[in-house]
Amino acid sequence: MQYSLGDLETAISQDNELLVSFPVSVTNTGYYNLASFNISMQVLNNNGSEVTRGSTIIPLVAQGQTVNTTHTMKLNVTDLLLTDRELLFNDSSWSIYEVVSMDAAEVIPVRASANLSLPWGAPLNNLIFGPLKTESYNQTHMRVLIPIRFENHAFFSFTGTVKARIYDNGNLLVGKSQINLDAPQHSPYKGELEFYLPARAVSSIHCEALLETPFFTYGPMVMNLGT
Repeated sequence: MQYSLGDLETAISQDNELLVSFPVSVTNTGYYNLASFNISMQVLNNNGSEVTRGSTIIPLVAQGQTVNTTHTMKLNVTDLLLTDRELLFNDSSWSIYEVVSMDAAEVIPVRASANLSLPWGAPLNNLIFGPLKTESYNQTHMRVLIPIRFENHAFFSFTGTVKARIYDNGNLLVGKSQINLDAPQHSPYKGELEFYLPARAVSSIHCEALLETPFFTYGPMVMNLGT
């Protein structure tokens, strides 16, 4: 028998589930049929907790036959990121425990196992707000820019909105802004939040930013921005 597992493929379903797939090819080079060919995988994170699991069954691989299929597992990205916020910002590598079993000659059970790895790329890797940029706008107000930078290392494109509010040292709202995020997979992102603030307030301010995406809402993130 010849068994091969292809390169990892990923996609996002319409209900925001991450689909992790491996092309599979099985060739029966023996003298007997293979029945109940079963591929099972369990994905574990760095803490040893199960992330997902899945099985693919090929009912019969006849003698001399090659069967090509795809083994797919689903990960709920929303649940995943809500459970472990560090996955937003830090890359990781998970373990895959694979078991292949079958009935040789349709009656003799055969079983083999292997360990694989599954990389996780953080969608907000190396997220940085700032440094603050200010310039005079008129006699009473300043134009204030807060740069946003990150690298999307994820399997999927990362889209969303950052909604930000700026407060003075008396905790009074003095400005608000928002920016749309659109970072294709494996690409950097650069953008700027723009505010027009009373000049008197710029020396002692803080910002509260809320990140909203199709997968989750995160925040508010609080940043002290006094010049």
